[in-house]
Amino acid sequence: MEKTKLKGTYGYKNFISNPEKEYLVNWVDTNINSFEDNGEGRKYCVLKNVLNSPLDLIKNIKNRIIQVENIKNWKPEPEYDDYIGINNIGASIHPHMDPNYGDYIHTRYNVILSYPLEGGESIYGNNINKLEENIVWKCIAGKVLHSSKPVIGFKPRITLSLGFLIKENNGNN
Repeated sequence: MEKTKLKGTYGYKNFISNPEKEYLVNWVDTNINSFEDNGEGRKYCVLKNVLNSPLDLIKNIKNRIIQVENIKNWKPEPEYDDYIGINNIGASIHPHMDPNYGDYIHTRYNVILSYPLEGGESIYGNNINKLEENIVWKCIAGKVLHSSKPVIGFKPRITLSLGFLIKENNGNN
């Protein structure tokens, strides 16, 4: 794992292993019927809502983030929790911010499971970041406008998005 600076944020390269990524991508392929449409060419699945979700693996990945980031004062994000999102050809994520809860800031750690050969770049504030598979990147979703560019070609952008509400100004986020 290697910490890497992105425009406006940061991430960790090689945060998940290829076997972990392949397991999750295969799970997506097998369970695509559990995913809901989320706009043109987009689908998502809140993992706790699907009986055979790989929740143990998700918990391990989330615990890795908590350890690496030294997150202490947090609670689960209640609406989307942890989910997998898919952007197929032509799909993008519209500009938005996610709700905070009092002094708990909506923060998402996004693990890239599949990344298109072209397009799909993350737009974070006024910054554009080209990502790569196996990276996790930090999105302070409750404070920074974020979106993505459209996917070009047939390889989808598949993201495991892990939701946290992190207490503001607690010195460890």
